[in-house]
Amino acid sequence: MRIMLAAAAVAAAIAPACAFAKDAATYVDKAPAANVKTEAPSDLTVGFGLTGATDYVWRGVSQSDQKPAVFATVSLGYRGFYAGAGTENVRFAGISQEYDLWGGYVADLGPVKLDVGVVRYGYVDAPVKIDTLEGKAALSGKAGKLGLKVAGYYTGNYFGSHHHAVYSELGASYPLTEKLTASGALAHQTVNHAFNYTTWNAGLSYAVMKGATLAVRYHDTDATFIGRKAKARVVGSFSLSF
Repeated sequence: MRIMLAAAAVAAAIAPACAFAKDAATYVDKAPAANVKTEAPSDLTVGFGLTGATDYVWRGVSQSDQKPAVFATVSLGYRGFYAGAGTENVRFAGISQEYDLWGGYVADLGPVKLDVGVVRYGYVDAPVKIDTLEGKAALSGKAGKLGLKVAGYYTGNYFGSHHHAVYSELGASYPLTEKLTASGALAHQTVNHAFNYTTWNAGLSYAVMKGATLAVRYHDTDATFIGRKAKARVVGSFSLSF
């Protein structure tokens, strides 16, 4: 729901009443911005990623006004520690580019892994300060072939609103074949004294070859107050990793 409060913060600074009414009715999860897969590496690793998608959906809400988006990332890992940066195009409140920074540590606890870190969302040429820092904690593990994950994100200043916010998510994945994987998630976003909503998604990813993945995913929310950007949609994407 970044767009709604981000747009509201911008509107409050440059055109209080009417801009807020317009953006709050339509706006907002990386899901980074970008959702970044992390593991606990034993030695230094460097990775690069490039993804093209038919829409940039973050926590169930379109960040690119239902237009195509391109994501570029770079990441480093060393003995459980990781860090990365990424950028992608957005379209709200006069802002066209987002950048994200993240870092953390993955601890191998036997049957599960604990991922503790931070994510920073930044915006190029935003008319007011809406950059946001979130802390995160996630547990992941497997039950046979079924992958399971529970994660939580917290910030004390949600996109310039000065509201505390919590995002919690349950996710699962299952390999249908050697190359085809099904996955889904159920999540809830709460922003104190502002709003809350539930979002869910399900999709398939196909490993075309090493480092190349095709995916299709269905997203939906119960956030009717946001408007069309939070309605059900299907997003296709193609990703390359090096």
